[in-house]
Amino acid sequence: MSSFEIFQISDPHLSPARPQFVPNFEIARDLIDGFRPDLVVCTGDLTVEAPDRPAELEFARQALDSLRSPRKVIPGNHDVGDNPDAGHAPERPVCAEWLAAYERVFGDGRWVMREAAWTLIGLNAQLFNSGLPQEAAQLDWLADRLDGAAGPVAIFCHKPLFCEVPDETPALRPFFVPTATRPALVGLLRRADVRLFASGHVHQGRDRTQAGVRHVWAPPVSFVLPDAMQPRYGTKACGLVRYRFTPDALAVEMLYPEQLMSPAEDIVAQAYAA
Repeated sequence: MSSFEIFQISDPHLSPARPQFVPNFEIARDLIDGFRPDLVVCTGDLTVEAPDRPAELEFARQALDSLRSPRKVIPGNHDVGDNPDAGHAPERPVCAEWLAAYERVFGDGRWVMREAAWTLIGLNAQLFNSGLPQEAAQLDWLADRLDGAAGPVAIFCHKPLFCEVPDETPALRPFFVPTATRPALVGLLRRADVRLFASGHVHQGRDRTQAGVRHVWAPPVSFVLPDAMQPRYGTKACGLVRYRFTPDALAVEMLYPEQLMSPAEDIVAQAYAA
């Protein structure tokens, strides 16, 4: 195939018990179905809080299965728990139990495929700095895939690699790949022709290139947070990303459809009320 189209969605936060964001997912799904891309990638936070309500995983799977195109997913912190870092102790740390629950529904949290001369890799960001056996196994797996990659590589990961630079200040840590893991991961990525690092998690859209790598943050499908609750790093609007991969190029289009609106703050608060 000489070209390959992917739509990336992120952070749909789906739940049967707390369905506040289901309408936005349905709008995004219908928009994507109109394009019939070759693949849809959902970069994590499929659920509102699967560690508390495991049934949300199956609900999210059924929603994603309603897409007309094939799909790939990777987990986020609201699906399997969060990873720790210096100065950040998560309320729900990632653990083997929650990883297993996710894998029973969606399969492995990492994957690889080759299309249009690109190697496309999905990573489980929640393993980084977790101390779990799966963390080292994933890094070994990634090293093998990068060493064997012929041509350009695209990485899909729930959390962005960093905000501005790999060694940024501790205050930024919870939003990005843990600083403790980052040097090893950056070193691995330099072993191949990595041209795209696509992520979500921050609930903001952004597209920047650094050191030859395009770092794309998918905007959320579900909701955005006010500036009083979260710094503004990019565009705070709901949306999705469209990619066109060809053997010698990558086209990226950030989409912010007017019909995909962030719910009011009180609606978001209801979804995450105790």
